[in-house]
Amino acid sequence: MTDPRLDAVLQPALGRIRGVVSGVLDQAVVQLAAQAAGSTSNLQRQLLMTADRELRLKGARLKPCFERELNALVDGCLQSNPDTSPNSLANTDWASLSLVDNAQVERDVQADRLALAVTHACERPLEAVGSYIAGLLDDANPERNPLRPKLITKALLNSLIQVGIPEDVTQAIAAQLPPLLGPALATCYEQIANDMRGAGLQAQGMAVQKARNSGAMPLGADARRTEPPPLAAEPITTRPSALHARAAHALGEMFGVTMPDPGFSGDEGVSSGVGGGGRGMSSGAPISVDFQNLLRQISRQAGEIGKEAMAAAGLGGDGAHHDAGLHVPGFAGPLMAINQIRANREELVRASGGAALDKMVIDIVAALFDQVLSDPKVAPEMARQIARLQMPVLRVALGDMNFFNSRKHPVRRFVNRIASLSAAFDDYTQGPGADCLARITSLVNDIVDGDFDRMDLYETKLRELETFIEAETAQDAADSADIAALLSTKEADLRVQQRYMQMLQRELLDVELPDFLRDFLAQVWSRVQVVAATRDGVDSALAQRMKAAGRELALSVQPKGHPKLRQAFLLKLPSLMKDVNEGLALIQHPEAAKQAFFAELLPAHAACLKAAPTHDLTQRLLEQRLKQVESLAIPTREETAGDSMPTPLDSLHTDHSLMSTSAFTAEEIKQSGFIPEAALNGGSLDINLDLGAPDIDIDPTLGDLDINLDTPPPPAAGLQLVHHIQKGTPYYMVMQGKWQKVRLTWISEGRTFFIFNAGHLHKQTISLTGRTLARMCESGRFKAFEQAELIERATVRARKQLAALSASTQH
Repeated sequence: MTDPRLDAVLQPALGRIRGVVSGVLDQAVVQLAAQAAGSTSNLQRQLLMTADRELRLKGARLKPCFERELNALVDGCLQSNPDTSPNSLANTDWASLSLVDNAQVERDVQADRLALAVTHACERPLEAVGSYIAGLLDDANPERNPLRPKLITKALLNSLIQVGIPEDVTQAIAAQLPPLLGPALATCYEQIANDMRGAGLQAQGMAVQKARNSGAMPLGADARRTEPPPLAAEPITTRPSALHARAAHALGEMFGVTMPDPGFSGDEGVSSGVGGGGRGMSSGAPISVDFQNLLRQISRQAGEIGKEAMAAAGLGGDGAHHDAGLHVPGFAGPLMAINQIRANREELVRASGGAALDKMVIDIVAALFDQVLSDPKVAPEMARQIARLQMPVLRVALGDMNFFNSRKHPVRRFVNRIASLSAAFDDYTQGPGADCLARITSLVNDIVDGDFDRMDLYETKLRELETFIEAETAQDAADSADIAALLSTKEADLRVQQRYMQMLQRELLDVELPDFLRDFLAQVWSRVQVVAATRDGVDSALAQRMKAAGRELALSVQPKGHPKLRQAFLLKLPSLMKDVNEGLALIQHPEAAKQAFFAELLPAHAACLKAAPTHDLTQRLLEQRLKQVESLAIPTREETAGDSMPTPLDSLHTDHSLMSTSAFTAEEIKQSGFIPEAALNGGSLDINLDLGAPDIDIDPTLGDLDINLDTPPPPAAGLQLVHHIQKGTPYYMVMQGKWQKVRLTWISEGRTFFIFNAGHLHKQTISLTGRTLARMCESGRFKAFEQAELIERATVRARKQLAALSASTQH
């Protein structure tokens, strides 16, 4: 099964690759021009000049086209079946054969050659990325890696053709790419591997099983302490007793307990009525009719807790547990629903056949539900629905060991998702909370009344739950449709600013300017020009004045050693500085950044007054080139609709001028509850969690989770959390100096803006950029509501509960 985190990992990686390809094409433009100037062949010179011109003219359309092509190839790679891949002709018939255009064949061959040349330069970092991808896909076949160079080169060559560049010119461009693309991709793959490592992913084949010297006592008075061996793969000829022993050792490693029988040899487990013959290790193990009937009978008894049922489970009328054995470290609190497994334990053990392994599983699952049904972060209404899943979960646990050690298990994911939603609503008697509870009740009904053995049933219900959550958040987003529309417009403006910035960067590459000024004109002043054109119109006096100011800035640093040139410069300087300050105020450019720019500009002006002037022809050519740059048309929102935006983590490492979106008016900030990034710089981060927000329970027992599962846990805090946030899920956010619980309801198409809701009776809307959210995660101002998933929390606490119960039987 594909890891659900795959998409969150791929999107930032693809964003990095798109940035690398864009930069390589910019370098190719410079390289083509240089080679054309030095070429001795008229034919070759003409071809290189044509390639240079085509890339300059069609570069703006090339990027979105490359993105679409790459996304299509990546999707096809992820959806392909290795058994039916194009490289395998085992299942091919004549009907599946088709003619391929010769040009396409040549292009594919050229893409393969280019990929081969590139791969040599980035082999080691590519292997690192491939190992992480293999772990996510559970497939070590390198052809399944959607980030491999072959897909990148194929997407690039196809996009060159699609934007109208001729085949021969495309080949000329491709010939320039290997020495540029190889090293760039090597650096890119290293960054992607670091991102994946930072996200907690594990490379396939590199996981190490930790040995734990648990201090827990066995589950019986005469039990022995054992050290569980590593979970190595068993051969097909392994005896049932060995499989049972291995399952017992695995559970003992996780829960710190051992088999009740010290002389266990597997004889007792072979006759198990649940997983007889050792098949309890695999999913879908056969089950006796009597045991299945008992599970259904107990499930039908689930409902409101009556006095008799509470007494049978050891519960008092106030919900307090009367069994002294359960008042142990790790027991979370009063049960919110009856523990049917504990109440019917003896009957379940008899019906299962009494195997030692089955007893162990029954006791462990009972302890898990003690913790699940008393977890303070799960609403009582949701806890009662989870309680109705006790028999299905027990059946799955007895037949499929993956339930205990796999975060991907559908039953585990279903229960955890219900728990994560339980804190999203404060009222389950009306409104969205009542709708959510009714939907979950219906899904649980389908499972309880259905076939416990069918894993696809849980998968289906999990998909239905996610569909419902999407619909619920869409309704919440509809309530703030005006805010969403405003933020979508701002994101469209950001796309325009980004496209225009990239256009200016390409055009200014061959202009003789100081690096700081070239970066300022492309990254900052381009935004001034876009905002002026958007606010007053492209032909307005303000827009024209801001364009002219950019040209004058570039000319202001040219040599002016002649007295007349100095005099003319000094006459123009006050007006130029006035326009520059007005433009920076227009985009609310940060004062510190403005002062840093002027700190470099003033020395450059002083130096240019002393330098000897350039030749008149050189000066006229420069002015003509700057007028060409000035004449670039600002793209429209429609033209840039398909452009991708930087991911929140990528934007942290780039100039903030693009992502700060400070062009919000005071009224827009008030209307949308927008949190500007500048607001993060004023407050102190040393907030006392206990005093500032007493409703935040920081459980010290969950501080160091050492449960050995198949995949790392999703982050509950820190920078990587921004990749894992889900709609409908509650989070904690620092607002006005204190922690508040918020719920994510809307994400813009480019993941640039996010909308959260806070409060129940009086809802408050909070909106912010992805960059601001990433900074809040990084600085500890944004955390997940759950420190760990429900089953994981229950496992940690059940381990302590079982250890204490075992210790009590020793005395």
